[in-house]
Amino acid sequence: MASIVHGRLWAKKSESLRRCSSMKLMKKMAFVFVCILALGASATVAAYPTKPITMVVGYAAGGGTHLAAEILAPGAEKFLGQPLEIVCKPGAGGAIGTTYVAKAPKDGYTILYATLSLPTAPLLGKVGYKTDEFVGVAQCSDVASVLAVRADAPFNNAKEMVEWAKAHPGQFSWSHPGVGSSLHIQGANAIYQMGIANVTKDIPAKGTAPGIANVLGGHVTAISSFFPALSENVKAGQMKVIGVVGLKRLEELPDVPTFDEQGYPALVTSWRGVFCHKDVPMEIRKYLEEAFAKIIASTEYQERAKKLGEPQVYANSEEFTKVLMKGHEDMSVLVKAIGLAK
Repeated sequence: MASIVHGRLWAKKSESLRRCSSMKLMKKMAFVFVCILALGASATVAAYPTKPITMVVGYAAGGGTHLAAEILAPGAEKFLGQPLEIVCKPGAGGAIGTTYVAKAPKDGYTILYATLSLPTAPLLGKVGYKTDEFVGVAQCSDVASVLAVRADAPFNNAKEMVEWAKAHPGQFSWSHPGVGSSLHIQGANAIYQMGIANVTKDIPAKGTAPGIANVLGGHVTAISSFFPALSENVKAGQMKVIGVVGLKRLEELPDVPTFDEQGYPALVTSWRGVFCHKDVPMEIRKYLEEAFAKIIASTEYQERAKKLGEPQVYANSEEFTKVLMKGHEDMSVLVKAIGLAK
């Protein structure tokens, strides 16, 4: 009987030892597996970039934001180590392009060039991303917009435009590249400050270029645009600028006053810059920050920016992320004030 009991105890002890040994082995294997993954991830980060980097613009080709993004690409390989490819994914005031980047792999190969629309679009309706999913890489500029009309429009300044709009309720229409876009917000701010929101029609277009075509074709009265996108039309005598939305006159338009100078304090400007998803590894984010800082500081980029009329305002990753979140706070207040909040 004693031998049987002893045997049973020995069997239990042996089973316990086997389980303990098995658990230790599994833990060791798990540790090794984690180490392999970590080494693989570190190797991937260390090798970055090994292929071209795609920078998505949420607006149509030929618009001001696309043109501003394009001037970052020439010579970028010198600083990034790989070519920078600009891809336009227009729609929904920039939200389609932003959503595309939010859903892309978080490996640093798909980044975003965005405007004030990034924190604004989520305030105006349902979009496929949240503002705090993104972090800044580098701010490139801070841009004032304009309201422009066809050259033969029956008014030449803000006061005359207000008088005409009120005398012809429902006949004044204005275009922008999509609900929630920075140009939508800037234009709406100007229309609101002039007190004509209730007598005008807001007609979105599929980008700035189609909006300009609509103005020239007589389909809409005015367009909210960044000046570079329509500078050739102004030079050709096809369009004229009624006022600048911002704190000061544009260098390219020294004779055109701001709306503020004309008695209507429309002061909202739009920053532009490079973003990536917050889940991109920190080492890659730092690499991108340093590379874009060098691109923006280069003489070649500065010459291209000056030629385009792109006001240069640089901020690093930490500072630009603060600008992004401040934009979210400010736009939360503004969209309610001008009646756009959902």
